[in-house]
Amino acid sequence: MATVGASARDAVLEGKQNWLFAGWESLTETKPASEKADIELIAEASRLLAQKGTKLIVAIVPLKPRYYESLLPDGARISDDIRKRYDSQLVELKTAGVTAIDLRDALKSVVAAKKEVFYRADFHWTTFAAEAAADQVAEFIKAAGPLPGKPGSGMQLGEWITDRHLGDLAANFLTPEQKRRIGPESYVIRTPGKAGGDLLDAAPAPVAVVGNSFVQPYFGFPQRLSNTIDRPVALKWNPGDVGPWMTLLQFLKSPDFQGNTIRYLVWQFNEAQLQNGPDTAGEWAAASVMSPADWRSRLSEALRN
Repeated sequence: MATVGASARDAVLEGKQNWLFAGWESLTETKPASEKADIELIAEASRLLAQKGTKLIVAIVPLKPRYYESLLPDGARISDDIRKRYDSQLVELKTAGVTAIDLRDALKSVVAAKKEVFYRADFHWTTFAAEAAADQVAEFIKAAGPLPGKPGSGMQLGEWITDRHLGDLAANFLTPEQKRRIGPESYVIRTPGKAGGDLLDAAPAPVAVVGNSFVQPYFGFPQRLSNTIDRPVALKWNPGDVGPWMTLLQFLKSPDFQGNTIRYLVWQFNEAQLQNGPDTAGEWAAASVMSPADWRSRLSEALRN
């Protein structure tokens, strides 16, 4: 993921009608060999977690341009390889024995309701998309049988409000003149929700979410998931440059996992991230870069306890 120091030319594609897209996500090139190797790592994590009684669920957020291809800059288009990639990822994960949810099914409902899936000048999905995705994940979990804990212990959702500010692509990568031209936009989000149940008798969370800023509370994914399954949800998220590999290790070493029995662990990726392994220098912060062998070793160590 691009850093704030990257130039706007490299970090942002400026499309039509003031829409912005992440320049670090290629619209033409895929890395099937790297993706296959990364899915093998995910499958190993899934097997080791299963031995601890934890079911891994992979949730992949599709590329923003999939929903707004007509708003890309003139001459920019999604290649056939990219167009097929999300389906290929789901097939490869299933073949490797990993449960992966097709979030495009959830996002269809957002499109059908004529709501935006992503923000105009932001890398992230809208709260409408985040909540639809959370509902889809929740339905999978609920279909597998009852969860431990007390009914009524899920998060109570807050009221809808509008928060107006610059999107992160504009705020982080554009010049002051460009920012004025692109302008702020309205973020329809919820006020902070309240934990359900009796806080003095709070049960541990049977479900956890691990990911990047797409699952941060601002966009509402973990709160909606908790509300729909009616149980607490543990959360570990980091900015994108920390990467999914380090973020999972951090969660597995935390009290939320070590002192708890997590029945379901939802591991969120962005579509393009799935082809960047733990050793992909330039994508992750230096402290997050490690060899696949080192990552495997750290994973095994975290799950031995």
